[in-house]
Amino acid sequence: MRKHHDRADKTKKFMVYFIGFIMISSVFGVIFFGFGSSRASAAYNGFKFFNRGDFWSTNIDGREAMFTYFPSEIEAIPADDNAISRLKNKPQIDITSDINDTFAEGIALAQYQMGITLSNFNVFIRSGFTNQTKYNAPVITCSNSTNFVPVVYFTKGNATKIYMQGNCIIAEAASNADVIRLKDRLVYGILGIIK
Repeated sequence: MRKHHDRADKTKKFMVYFIGFIMISSVFGVIFFGFGSSRASAAYNGFKFFNRGDFWSTNIDGREAMFTYFPSEIEAIPADDNAISRLKNKPQIDITSDINDTFAEGIALAQYQMGITLSNFNVFIRSGFTNQTKYNAPVITCSNSTNFVPVVYFTKGNATKIYMQGNCIIAEAASNADVIRLKDRLVYGILGIIK
């Protein structure tokens, strides 16, 4: 009986040590090798991009720029060269839309994301609406657009494209998802990633 009891104790000790070894090895594995190799990277036009799960990022002169789409996914969006060049090297860009636009939520997200990314490059994004609202947001219309502070007007349209209309840059989206695609296309152009 004693022999059987000793054998059971040895088995229990072995299992405890084995499980302990597995746990400690797992911790060291995570510390030294990370959680996995899901950090894919890709290059585009001389820029190295890292897939961060829900977004792509790249470094430009030591500053991080984040995007929802990889450049090759949106480079085909028609974008007027004059519209993009008008946005380059500006300390402020005004973004506006109609308060009741069908894609209001997507536009708000695009404004927010654009502001975060471009703030890393010393560009201030001022968001507003084309009409007075109860939110006391600035009233920004295409007539406010100047060479020093350009206006980007996000709106619903039949096609997804970026073009000039007078002094104003129109970002026309055919769907809610296209609003974010337009935002990425504008920022890629401003930063010189898509030429």
